[in-house]
Amino acid sequence: MGQHKDEQACSLLTIVCVQGLCGAAVVAGLKIVPAIVGFDIVTHPVETLEISLVYCWTAIAGTFTLMSAPYSFSRPVWQSLGYGLLSVPVGALVAVLVAVAFGAPTSLEFASQTWHWACFMSMLVAVPAAIVLGDSWADWQRIFAFTRPKGRLELAICVPAHGATIGAWVGAWPIPLDWDRPWQAWPISCTYGAAGGYLVGLATSSILSLLDRS
Repeated sequence: MGQHKDEQACSLLTIVCVQGLCGAAVVAGLKIVPAIVGFDIVTHPVETLEISLVYCWTAIAGTFTLMSAPYSFSRPVWQSLGYGLLSVPVGALVAVLVAVAFGAPTSLEFASQTWHWACFMSMLVAVPAAIVLGDSWADWQRIFAFTRPKGRLELAICVPAHGATIGAWVGAWPIPLDWDRPWQAWPISCTYGAAGGYLVGLATSSILSLLDRS
């Protein structure tokens, strides 16, 4: 079924290393590197998200391509990377539509912020799935609509993706409150929420992989 086989054979060490690298890339892109340059997501949201996208793409696309290669059915590495690259704008478009439906600003003033945030969400949610699952719609539905991952590799996709999505939703809660805090501006709190949820998802999927005896 689908474009991959026997993900359960993924070693626990491989999963933990990949999850650790992906988590480190998110932290480095959102906090460490911007601080070194001299700004942060509150003062320069677009620039910070651009840096984060570079780090996240390098870590997530690279590690998931290498990790899934032994479990793919005769799909070359370049094709897996192609799926991952194509998934960024496609996933971002979906994220924009969902964000607008939930009340994100639609004015041109926030267009760049919204698009960069949507690309960040696509990086966390869509890219790993696109690289591993390819165009297998049945597997996409099983993982994202029904939350039924099989094996460690799919756990590494499913749990962090759900964590990022829930985190972004929780991060949106403070935006309409009249606290007048700089971090309440769109899309700062949603970005923090998505990153936090993603990191929790990485840790959770690693623990579930440890408990997986199949």
